[in-house]
Amino acid sequence: VCVCAYQVVCEKGLGVNGMSLTSLKNEGFKAVFIGIGLPQANRAKIFQGLTMDQGFFTSKDFLPMVATASKKGMCQCRASLPELRGVVIVLGAGDTAFDCATSALRCGAKRVYVCFRKGFTNIRAVPEEMELAKEEKCEFLPFLSPREVIMKNGRVAGLQFCRTEQTEDGDWLEDEEQIVRLKADYIISAFGSMLNEPQVTAAMSPVKLNRWGTPEVNTDTMQTSEPWVFAGGDIAGLANTTVESVNDGKQASWNIHRYIQSLYGHTVDSVPKLPLFYSAIDQVDISVEVCGIKFPNPFGLASAPPTTSTAMIRRAFEQGWGFALTKTFGLDKDLVTNVSPRIVRGTTSGHIYGPGQGSFLNIELISEKTAAYWCQSVAELKKDFPNNVVISSIMCSYNKEDWTELAKMAEESGADALELNLSCPHGMGERGMGLACGQDPVLVRNICRWVRAATTIPFFSRLCHWQSSSWVPHPGHRRH
Repeated sequence: VCVCAYQVVCEKGLGVNGMSLTSLKNEGFKAVFIGIGLPQANRAKIFQGLTMDQGFFTSKDFLPMVATASKKGMCQCRASLPELRGVVIVLGAGDTAFDCATSALRCGAKRVYVCFRKGFTNIRAVPEEMELAKEEKCEFLPFLSPREVIMKNGRVAGLQFCRTEQTEDGDWLEDEEQIVRLKADYIISAFGSMLNEPQVTAAMSPVKLNRWGTPEVNTDTMQTSEPWVFAGGDIAGLANTTVESVNDGKQASWNIHRYIQSLYGHTVDSVPKLPLFYSAIDQVDISVEVCGIKFPNPFGLASAPPTTSTAMIRRAFEQGWGFALTKTFGLDKDLVTNVSPRIVRGTTSGHIYGPGQGSFLNIELISEKTAAYWCQSVAELKKDFPNNVVISSIMCSYNKEDWTELAKMAEESGADALELNLSCPHGMGERGMGLACGQDPVLVRNICRWVRAATTIPFFSRLCHWQSSSWVPHPGHRRH
């Protein structure tokens, strides 16, 4: 039994009030994970001392102001967008740079140049960001490296660049003989982030740091040069997105577990397999027996969009759902093509449209897949999940031969039970199916008799329109 206690300590950090990796180790911590990110903007030397009042922004200055002002009306901050004018130069080729470029246009810029050191094939931004910048008429200038800020009357007036070229070895060089000058009223540097706090760097000792001042990290285990220290996210220099940073944490957590277990002589597999935790409630039997069929639990999926395909039912079983009904299917001659959109204005809405609309109807029809597809699917599901219950939902018009044929096919595929869909969808009435049969008690009785004569497994006649995508078996259901 492992009992874990968690404590959140606020207003402390590496390099603050004496906290360091060494101090944490002395306090008895067996492992440490560093995920502090890169809090400072990567400000080149030529921009040192420049301020926003002079027309210079870093992405960490500019984008937070834009984001705060964009929420005006949703909060009490009453912030306003930065006011730009004229020409803006944005430096960088990542998602952040293109965010700055499009935001600058919304803040009043007449023209925006996006300048970057390498070529178009080296742009790190996702294609959507680049396309948006193109649509908003941003100008792209590749192979330029900033060299000197041009100032006039104490304000930014432009930027001088030199041309960059790639050697045959793949290295990038700056050609001092090729100079480009661009006039500009503002410069926004989006060259990424860095760690520029000496006290934090000192607090990470004795971890070995690379030339960028961040820990060297094993990409498989997320361990640093000190086996008990792990790192992830921007500080590790491996993640390009938030999702990848989260994955760094997950990857590190397993290897932290392995490391701590190794301290006590235990070997843990390198493939993550988190332990399960049990309590008395896990021993309670919640299985349900209906019509001689044992449902492992009363949680399942109805014949609805969540069971559109075999793969969806398979995923449900893998996640613990006890049973599923197939999407209602018919004979090949009754195949349908669903319409789109499938949500329409309800009959109680009257003349009201939009947010005040009174009701909606779902006009989704039965499955577009064949009976052969669903019979094969049932056979495969029962083979792979023998303890789960699979119920075939079937529909025909008022025809004895059709109901007999389809019911036999469904039973032979290995279905535990049948659902006779004599209710929804409402949109099948013109074919004499579904609700057209379910509204007539004589038709319902005859269809049930036909199916009973053709099969031996239990079946349920569906006579109401289910309002959710869940179906719970209980002893109140009657066997026909």
